[in-house]
Amino acid sequence: MKTIVINQKDLLYWKTRMPNHVIALGFFDGLHKGHKEVIAAAKKVANEKQYPLAVMSFFPHPKSVLSHGKMEVEYLMPLEYKEHQLALLEVDYFLIVEFTLEFAALSPEQFIQDYVVGLGAKHAVCGFDYTYGKKGAGTATTIIEHGLGELGVSIIPKVDLCGEKISSTRIRELLSEGNVSFITELIGKPYSVEWCPENGLLPYFTLPAPGLYEATIANQLTVIEVINKSEIDFGAIQLPPNGRITINWHRQLRDEKYKAIS
Repeated sequence: MKTIVINQKDLLYWKTRMPNHVIALGFFDGLHKGHKEVIAAAKKVANEKQYPLAVMSFFPHPKSVLSHGKMEVEYLMPLEYKEHQLALLEVDYFLIVEFTLEFAALSPEQFIQDYVVGLGAKHAVCGFDYTYGKKGAGTATTIIEHGLGELGVSIIPKVDLCGEKISSTRIRELLSEGNVSFITELIGKPYSVEWCPENGLLPYFTLPAPGLYEATIANQLTVIEVINKSEIDFGAIQLPPNGRITINWHRQLRDEKYKAIS
């Protein structure tokens, strides 16, 4: 998979170098089951049309830019983590568009013409609630209009669990509640973060709410305690002095007796 960072300065350069492709549109933070439905549908179209598959995302988070940095966004995974997961899904191109105030001011038609059709997309796939362009004025149902006859479109209906839409926002809500076990159902595997014993939580990961948790570290099932947004009490667990470790979260523990396990 090739990862390409695109901004307004080098847009023209990439317009002349990207091959025709099928594109999946979204932010894709956390790569939950809803996101994977969109990407799988795009992969199917790409195979049928014999085009490579591209996934377009944005960085930084639009809410952070539009609030002029006043709104703290709790990312679910950094770009390098997302990049690795997309490669496993057999994506050919990962397009990361630099989200700026100038980019946010583009009209919906400008975005589709410059960043989708202009970069070689022949078919776009997105979720039913996808929005784009200035103030999110463009919607999934207007993409075909703004493609001016040059772009096929597939819209994926809501993917839900127990009647609730699977979304990155819902995952953040569950993290704030400490309900990591339900997050597993939304993303198809345990929620994970990466931790450096020297520097703590790596950037663009978010810890669950303070409390005791059953987690796996280095293939060992254990109990750890989240103190706050950036601190974890590992108890007697011996962490490597350097490098990084992956913490897979399984469930929150309500009983104080579990502290003795750590």
